[in-house]
Amino acid sequence: MSKLWILIAREYAQVVKKKSFLIGILLTPIFMIAITVLPAMLATKKPATMEKIAIIDLDQQGIGEAFKEAIKRYKLDDSTPSYKVTDIYVMDPDDSIAVAERRQALDSLVSGGTLKSYLILGKGIADKDSAYLVAKSFSISTASRFENRISDILAGIRLKKSNINLNSDSVLTLTRRIELTQQAPGGKVRDFLTMYMAGIVFVMIIFSTVIGYGQILMRSVIEEKNSRIMEVMISSVSPFQLMAGKIIGLGLASLTQVGVWVIIGLGIYSYRGALNVSADISGIIFNPVFITFFVIYLVIGYILYSTLFALIGSVCNTDKEAQNFLFPITMSLIFPIIIAMYIIQEPDSVLAVTLSLVPFFTPTMMILRMNVIGAENFSFGNPIIFQAALGVVITTLTTVLVIWLTSRVFRIGILMYGKRPTLPEIIKWMRYK
Repeated sequence: MSKLWILIAREYAQVVKKKSFLIGILLTPIFMIAITVLPAMLATKKPATMEKIAIIDLDQQGIGEAFKEAIKRYKLDDSTPSYKVTDIYVMDPDDSIAVAERRQALDSLVSGGTLKSYLILGKGIADKDSAYLVAKSFSISTASRFENRISDILAGIRLKKSNINLNSDSVLTLTRRIELTQQAPGGKVRDFLTMYMAGIVFVMIIFSTVIGYGQILMRSVIEEKNSRIMEVMISSVSPFQLMAGKIIGLGLASLTQVGVWVIIGLGIYSYRGALNVSADISGIIFNPVFITFFVIYLVIGYILYSTLFALIGSVCNTDKEAQNFLFPITMSLIFPIIIAMYIIQEPDSVLAVTLSLVPFFTPTMMILRMNVIGAENFSFGNPIIFQAALGVVITTLTTVLVIWLTSRVFRIGILMYGKRPTLPEIIKWMRYK
């Protein structure tokens, strides 16, 4: 029994004496708070600056003016209005040409950023609940505010027109809440949940590919290092060739996987007319611009992170040691998922643009933004296309730098055994000629 306690004490001491254990104690609660509280906070985030909106009133009953007055109650932290109605266009709903021209002009203002959104109040809105909010992206808070104010206005109109003696069902019908339909410029209906889930799915594909193949690469390096096979192999090839061969070999395996997906996607695309795929989903998976950048970012992200996994494998002697280095990599890949709720609501904000140009976030963050904005051509005049191309350049240059630094460490790390090197020792290895 005493021997058992000695073993228990030894295993316990080996774990709790490590810095990684103490770091884990601090970071794990922070991580749990980040993935539970932060998304909820971002989901209900209120506008930080005044949003300009316009109104097309096709009902011609003064609902546009009433709505303009109703939203004056919403204030920013500095007490300035949260929303400014720039224009109210009271138009004849039967004049379809004039309405289409007005929508086209407002679409341009929304796409150019002059307007945040515009509201369409349809003919007979009190009976048909025909209201649409057109914007490039949608804030949950703003949509909820607009729905509440329009519902209150319509309920007041219905009650005013109703008889005095009403049963409960009639009251509920008259005061029912309106569901504000959300559209992108051009009239395409966008569903928030579909946009959110589609973005998460594509980010998870990148995450699973990078983590899956990256860990295979890391374990391969550790196993061959411990079995001394590595020493035999570097007698025939240089350490850089060895590292590059491992990364490219597994990279080709991941590309084969992506290639199969693309072939399946092309097959589905050719029969898309016979499939009952919603416009929201088909607008994403059949968008050649989005799919092209997704494949590019998948490949670049794989090479960047696989190189880091090769670096970890070269300086560690066991899987247990390597696990201590995986947390930063995992967090950098999961971080976009944590703040996805904010990115989808504000894809053009300064924070979203800045984070999407940070090389280690670019592959996942840029895909989230492109999924929401939905660019349909490769024009560099479109800001998201220019930023996506700039992200490819920045991430590629960063990947080249990481490969160079890793190759300096890899050539020495694969021949070192016993004690794990410290950070100063690793930096010293990079400087060796």
